[in-house]
Amino acid sequence: MMEERLKRLRRAMDLGSFNQMPFTEEKKQMIKRGVLNSKGNDHDILLHILQLLVDKKTGHDLLKNLRSRGIKQYEDRHGFLYTALHKMEQDKLLDSSWELEGKYYKLSNRGRKVLQRLEEGKSVKNLSFHALLEGE
Repeated sequence: MMEERLKRLRRAMDLGSFNQMPFTEEKKQMIKRGVLNSKGNDHDILLHILQLLVDKKTGHDLLKNLRSRGIKQYEDRHGFLYTALHKMEQDKLLDSSWELEGKYYKLSNRGRKVLQRLEEGKSVKNLSFHALLEGE
């Protein structure tokens, strides 16, 4: 069923306006630069999350605070943020607790140490936002 839907989508794209869109070398390079720049933002996103979770917050509150800092790429994809929060819990960077309003997250002692290293500009081995999302 899914395969048939994908085939129909592909046909629609081939017959629609996408077939008239030239994919120049310049556009390819622009996309590559965008991907590379987003990897650079990895560090910033992780840093913002850790900084915001010095005080306990719900995932919803964290999302609002990220938005206020200008980080909007996960605004419509809350699942990515919650996946990262869950992975950060498993990696012992965050502690969590359930309260009436929902689940609250806060930096653990290990999370504070990682935050300090990131703020000092030191790298943290095997720690990136994309790795958290991918479950690595």
